[in-house]
Amino acid sequence: MGAISLLRILLWKLGFEWANLKRILRPQDDRRIYYFTFGANLSPKILNERSIEIFESFDFVLKDAELRFTQSGFYKDHAFASADPAPGGKVYGKMYLIRESDAERMDYYEGVPFLKAHDKVFDALDGKPFYYYRSRKPTEGLKPTQEYLDYMTTAYHDMDCVPDDYIKAMEATEVLTTFELQTLTGKFIHDINSWPKIMHPALVKYEAICRRMIEITWNWSLLVWLIKT
Repeated sequence: MGAISLLRILLWKLGFEWANLKRILRPQDDRRIYYFTFGANLSPKILNERSIEIFESFDFVLKDAELRFTQSGFYKDHAFASADPAPGGKVYGKMYLIRESDAERMDYYEGVPFLKAHDKVFDALDGKPFYYYRSRKPTEGLKPTQEYLDYMTTAYHDMDCVPDDYIKAMEATEVLTTFELQTLTGKFIHDINSWPKIMHPALVKYEAICRRMIEITWNWSLLVWLIKT
């Protein structure tokens, strides 16, 4: 169990660096794809830190989905945003045209390969494909950090498509104020009930340590600084 989890984390980081290296070696790759974002990537600061080049950007409303804080994060009750299925619902965000090589890099930032945190969902707009991320295992009762929420609401104020009452409701979202070790399992311990109960506390702690390791290394890279946008 321990070796497999550590291998997944190692492969995730190695895959991320490989994706960065391909981006560096092929800076003029013209293949592009639309990416719909509704979370922290609404912030130019985050895009700059991740060296994601934007060729086109416009406000977009994803239908039959709802923004919910159901993506379990690094701490107890910690959440990231997810565009969960919801007939008649709407998710407000931005559509970015980015390089396919940057889309591959974004997959690693979103924990798709090996960590399996999100599903990558494809759709089409006017016959052109786009994608977005959705929590693979939605969890209710979670809260975003104030910093994360601010990335979103700051962007909303500059987006004509977002209703004022929606912005106010989002700004009133309860945020995480204490940062305790994660008590949920599911990312690395998939079925805790299949283990003897006497082992549950140790398994919960093990999962928390794995998630903490991911948080520490999340934006760590030897190569990203070499990517020119």
